[in-house]
Amino acid sequence: MRSKSSPSDIQRELGYLVGSLASAMRIGLDRELAPFNISSAQWAILDACHEGEADTLTSLSRVIPLDSASISRHVDRLVRVGLVHRSRSTRDRRLVRLSLTDAGNRLVPELAQRVQANNAKFLAGITKREQEAMMRTIRRMLESAQAAVYEGDD
Repeated sequence: MRSKSSPSDIQRELGYLVGSLASAMRIGLDRELAPFNISSAQWAILDACHEGEADTLTSLSRVIPLDSASISRHVDRLVRVGLVHRSRSTRDRRLVRLSLTDAGNRLVPELAQRVQANNAKFLAGITKREQEAMMRTIRRMLESAQAAVYEGDD
């Protein structure tokens, strides 16, 4: 039986390492996007809308790992600065659709270059083969997480 974990033991745990990497990548991305006054969370919203992955607050909350209140606040800001447009559905007036404005559509490719630059910093020294293996492993872990954490939430 294991007694109290020392900090060095905790720092070797997968959750700690993944969390630390995610935090570092988010900080790096926030720095890359700072000249555009866009956060990493706002980038995720712009990208999801641009790629057609989401067009409502509910669908955004399924693809972006943030709580719905945070997503809503970020969308509010993106609307205020003219990058996202809200419109009521003609079929269901309760449903609000999100879309990028012309300015939002023009900005996404420029931001994508910054995202790629940030990713490149974190992947420096890792071969293409290692990157592909890591991506496969992460995808499988996320599938397991989906089943373990979100099962029955529908």
